[in-house]
Amino acid sequence: MAPSAHPLKRLERLPAASLGQHGVSIGSVLRGAEPENAGLSLGVEALNRVLPDHGLPRGAVIELSIHGGSALGTSLGLATCRSAQQAAVERGGSMPWCAFLDPSGTLYGPGVAAAGVALERLLVVRPSVEALSRVALRIVESAACAVTVIDLLGVPGQSLAVNLTGWLRVVRRLAMGVDGTARSVILLTDASEQRPLPLPVAQRIELERPSEGKLVVRVAKDKQGRVSAPRSVAWVRTGPAWKGDSSEQRASSEQRASHPVRELADVRRLA
Repeated sequence: MAPSAHPLKRLERLPAASLGQHGVSIGSVLRGAEPENAGLSLGVEALNRVLPDHGLPRGAVIELSIHGGSALGTSLGLATCRSAQQAAVERGGSMPWCAFLDPSGTLYGPGVAAAGVALERLLVVRPSVEALSRVALRIVESAACAVTVIDLLGVPGQSLAVNLTGWLRVVRRLAMGVDGTARSVILLTDASEQRPLPLPVAQRIELERPSEGKLVVRVAKDKQGRVSAPRSVAWVRTGPAWKGDSSEQRASSEQRASHPVRELADVRRLA
């Protein structure tokens, strides 16, 4: 006996009018959930709004080029992991794995948990700088992680001194590994580092915190030409809790969406 057709395939063969009489609409089960090809949220609406894809592009390698401390890039990388995990669950799927490549060995577990990332679905790898590119390629080409964050920046007092020239070929292979998928790779780099050639990423976002309460964001490179001038976003550095105090937790979703971006202060152990 031939195997029975998948239930969804059977429904698709029925007339739409017949389905409508029973309140059934193919594709409507996840209505309201974030579509899989939507921009990958950085966790805060104010920051998403200044980016071309209303977040980070999927199926691409994105460079977050940081002026100043590494906690900024780490916070945003972890926020993206959290968003990818939450979006998959909201679409009715299982929670995906994410990866954080931490060659300096300074990622701080309690801070990661406070960022809202599911620790049981976060792969933290601490390769040497020499092995970093090989490990990154192996993880991305395995197609096991929705988001892979690769730290090429290090922390104050423990600079990684990664030769970005050697990463030109690596980035091309990483891009091939996620092209046409919903997976993303995020590179955290030092904006002040001199480089003879730009990395061949799909998007390069420069971030700088000129003052305690302000974050400046500029899309310096985009494969579709959607670059932008520097834009300011309100920014607040906090302690271990990403979502702020209890008064913010009681606020409505509309109020929370308009709150300033927040940076976790305790996501890295400083050297």
